[in-house]
Amino acid sequence: MTLWLCDYHGHPYALSDPEEAGRRFDEQVRAVMPHGGRGQTLTVGPAGQPVLRVDVDIDADRAAVRWLPDNSYATTPEAADTGITVYESADVGLVEIPTALVGLDTATARGLVMEYVATAQRPAGVSWIRQA
Repeated sequence: MTLWLCDYHGHPYALSDPEEAGRRFDEQVRAVMPHGGRGQTLTVGPAGQPVLRVDVDIDADRAAVRWLPDNSYATTPEAADTGITVYESADVGLVEIPTALVGLDTATARGLVMEYVATAQRPAGVSWIRQA
């Protein structure tokens, strides 16, 4: 099964292995968005069926990672002190990701993407909290 990373514009990038996932993640999070910042939403999963959503702002070094099948968010003991603003898509534009959901740094989010590509399972090593 081929997994894909999609950027805010819906452009799909095939992920052949975890290293490719890390490279594509790095490439995307460094891109400047139409609003002038670098915060954006990325999704990862089979074609047309994303299962991992990553809202990330490399300038703030913060990310929110959601496992879409059960709407749970990854958390770590390090709490964020502020939310982030990301460019979700060309149709939606900017969205605010609240502080309570921004529980990861960029490197941890990258690692979760790579782990998902390696296993095709929800990443371990972080706690997952289900959101209503």
